[in-house]
Amino acid sequence: MKSVFGSMLTAIFLIGCTASQSVLTPPSENIIVSQDEEEEEYEVVVFDPGFENWFATTWNPARDRSVDYYSYWNNLYASAWNYKATRPHYSQFFTNVIQYEPTIDYGIEVERTLYYYFRWVDTKLGIPILDTRPPRAI
Repeated sequence: MKSVFGSMLTAIFLIGCTASQSVLTPPSENIIVSQDEEEEEYEVVVFDPGFENWFATTWNPARDRSVDYYSYWNNLYASAWNYKATRPHYSQFFTNVIQYEPTIDYGIEVERTLYYYFRWVDTKLGIPILDTRPPRAI
């Protein structure tokens, strides 16, 4: 009886894993942006522990920004992330290149969550993505 129940759970799990979603931008093993090919819907799934709690306590609807704002910053963050992902010195954390396209309408939820993930990595984890230091004098 236990083996039949275990087999059924395994079958259900495998069927659930074969949904028609493709990975669009995995900036690391801890975040996935996926797209349902039929409806042009995107979703951000973050596996880093602590992000969801931080996001819930940091994001405030009263201080929410526009899609254009999030898209602008996500483009900057993704470009800086990709630069670091292609450099051996930074490859310890920045393992994958993000295929973020600013011309694609990902929707406010995806843009906001991705922006806050970048901010979380930058502020909470203390791993700078954008170089915000002033230029050095020559």
